[in-house]
Amino acid sequence: MSTQPGSPHPGGANPDATADIGGWLDTWPAPFPSRDAAVAFFGGGPIGAGWAAGLEEREDGWWPRFDRDVMLRTIAETAERSFLPEWKRVVCPTLVVLAQSSFVPAREADEMLRQGPSAVAMSIPGTGHDLHLQQPGLLHAALADFLHGLT
Repeated sequence: MSTQPGSPHPGGANPDATADIGGWLDTWPAPFPSRDAAVAFFGGGPIGAGWAAGLEEREDGWWPRFDRDVMLRTIAETAERSFLPEWKRVVCPTLVVLAQSSFVPAREADEMLRQGPSAVAMSIPGTGHDLHLQQPGLLHAALADFLHGLT
């Protein structure tokens, strides 16, 4: 299984994010010989299938639909600074769904919630970064409950 690296996060710069993600992308055996091989590489199940859905079939195999260098330049820009100043200006009700991963360190999540007066947080146990693939029903229910509570 391919292990996902750390990423930029809202509470602070992450200078290692670009190198970490670039290194992770470089482990991909692209082109993948088949969609099934890609699903297996990404860990199988709904997570593997979700990541494999981002590939496209070409004559010589299955390739990412994105350009690696463009992806890394984009990540570099988001990893350079904190987005807390923008976060503090969000005034509409906001649901923060936290997975059980280290992508956003707990202290940063706490700080975001402290500085986001309209934010409500919840956690979906037993999930990671790809909680939308792992527990789509629970995520949908959480979002529906939140939105229904606004009316």
